[in-house]
Amino acid sequence: MHRNYVLAILIFCLMILCVACTDTETVKPEALKQYESDKNETVELTQVSLIQNDFIVYFVNCAAGKVTEADAGDIMGLYQSVTDQRYGEDSGTGMLWGYQEKSYMAADGDLNSLNKLDTKWVIKEGTDIIPEETGFYYDFSVPPGEYEVICGFYDPFSARPVSVRAEDEQVIVDQKILKYKLTQTSFLQQVSDGVLNLLIYNPSSGDEVMKDPVLSYIIIRAVPDYDEGLLSNLIDTASFDDTELEEYTTASKERYQTAYREAKITLRKADPSRQDYKNSYLKLKEVYDTMIKKPYYTTFRPGQVWKDTEDNLIQAHGGQVQRLTVKEKHTGKMVEKWWWVGEDKTQGCRGGICAYSSDDLYNWTFEGVVMRNVSSRKQLEEEEYFKKLYADYTSEQLDKVYTCINDSTSIIERPKMIYCKETGQYVIWFHADGPTKSNHSNYAAASAGVAVSDTPYGPFRFINRYRLNTCPEDQEDKYPKSKGMARDMNLFVDDDGTAYIIYSSEENLTLYISKLNFSYTYLAADPKEAVYGVDFIRIFPGAQREAPAVFKRNGKYYMMTSGCTGWAPNPAKMFMSDSMLGTWVDKGDPCIDDTKRTTFDSQSTCIFLADEEKKIYVYMGDRWNNENLADSRYLWLPLNFDEEGNASLTYTNEWKLP
Repeated sequence: MHRNYVLAILIFCLMILCVACTDTETVKPEALKQYESDKNETVELTQVSLIQNDFIVYFVNCAAGKVTEADAGDIMGLYQSVTDQRYGEDSGTGMLWGYQEKSYMAADGDLNSLNKLDTKWVIKEGTDIIPEETGFYYDFSVPPGEYEVICGFYDPFSARPVSVRAEDEQVIVDQKILKYKLTQTSFLQQVSDGVLNLLIYNPSSGDEVMKDPVLSYIIIRAVPDYDEGLLSNLIDTASFDDTELEEYTTASKERYQTAYREAKITLRKADPSRQDYKNSYLKLKEVYDTMIKKPYYTTFRPGQVWKDTEDNLIQAHGGQVQRLTVKEKHTGKMVEKWWWVGEDKTQGCRGGICAYSSDDLYNWTFEGVVMRNVSSRKQLEEEEYFKKLYADYTSEQLDKVYTCINDSTSIIERPKMIYCKETGQYVIWFHADGPTKSNHSNYAAASAGVAVSDTPYGPFRFINRYRLNTCPEDQEDKYPKSKGMARDMNLFVDDDGTAYIIYSSEENLTLYISKLNFSYTYLAADPKEAVYGVDFIRIFPGAQREAPAVFKRNGKYYMMTSGCTGWAPNPAKMFMSDSMLGTWVDKGDPCIDDTKRTTFDSQSTCIFLADEEKKIYVYMGDRWNNENLADSRYLWLPLNFDEEGNASLTYTNEWKLP
């Protein structure tokens, strides 16, 4: 009998004896000490090491014999130092294991890859197949006991069945492997002789090459004895102090605290069963292994995935960022925060309006859907949230609310929020669109919607949607058959408190700037009475511009816009003026070295002052993904200014505020 087999039996037996206690010292019997002196390496098994290793004793990344570590999400076995080898003594652990080399075996794929799906064993073409014998043979030295064996198969070429024999017994029969789809099968196996023998084959392969067996990976896990000692050790191992726990997402923390509490309760039971221990162990282990840390950013990475502190994609598209003084929810203190509102694209183009807060502009906390859309007219009168929000609305007004912000036909885009000192309310304007009675197009309404709230946290109460100013009679209307249209829009509050709405009109052919009233909830003058040049202006009629982003710097007004090409990006243009309702001058495309002339694959939505002392202005753009709007990305870049005040934009992969 090989000395490593004797050693393995001794180690495993001692491990079983130790399960009932909570001692986590490494077990080193005299035989193991002698082994250390011979090999200078040990296979140390403790409850803690087994728990931390998920009881995995072997992880085989088939054919990747030079790889010495597992990929993220996988775990190297305690009995191995490489991910695959020909049968023999492992140079790192001394254990006997590996594949039986056969002349018909061929390694396929990237043999240096850590990814267990990148490599596999295949059968060489031209091999004379003996259906019941031709396959992949593996032997593993293990202490006697029960093991879970997992076999994984991934093949890009064709579907085929595979079968598995273990310890000369048929355990898997004709497991179907699908093309381009990972197939994984598992079984429990008792081992009494110290060696686990496996054969993976296809007894029906015959002469058809496309039915030859393949094998991607094998995982062998010792089946633990679930009792008090094991659960106690897991509780000790899977514990956090309050500071450590704060590094994880709220959802992770709540799941962990529940599982941890239930595990402690199990230990305090008068007479818990083995199943009680097992249930508590498996739940706590699963929760512990899947804990998600809060993402933490220290730089801007334009166009890359950007998640909030709960590890969810930030949903604030077509949005706006500003500095606010707000009351913190959990402390009640007034604090300064960066505030980001934008479109929720989780369900595509028909979502509500989300808000996020930040202390540093890099890391954003989700503050909720501050303006929800509705699923049915009945919901407005039956759900407590909406009943309270619209308590004083008439039935006709509720009909209007449903028409304008329902989740089946309504479009809510480009939300922008401003604070009105006169009323103490926060006001959101947005592009409110959808079908009308006479036109079933998604963009028939072409209106501007408005909603208000007493706090930036919401909920925002929808007031109405409006068509806005129209072309004066002495000017050429570029789309006279539909007056007062309002689509892509933005807001701007000047130093004197005057607020303006800037929007694309006349079927997106002409930009308008219209002055708002004292409460910021409607135009300063009704469209029928509005005076051109005093209450509103038109900019570059027929130029077909949208996505306006307005800011003020050194007494000059700037407006960055895009062309109108649907979801596809196009060249930007920057306009400048001495006043909001004055003459605007076309300064051309501000993007430097934008070789594709696509505003670096983005569309403008907001430009804000990020550092007042250093006068750093940040361009916010959306990189739309019309195949998956929820995964549309954000492009934030610093604006540059020359001595004459002309703005320019240069792309960089990563940057940070000074």
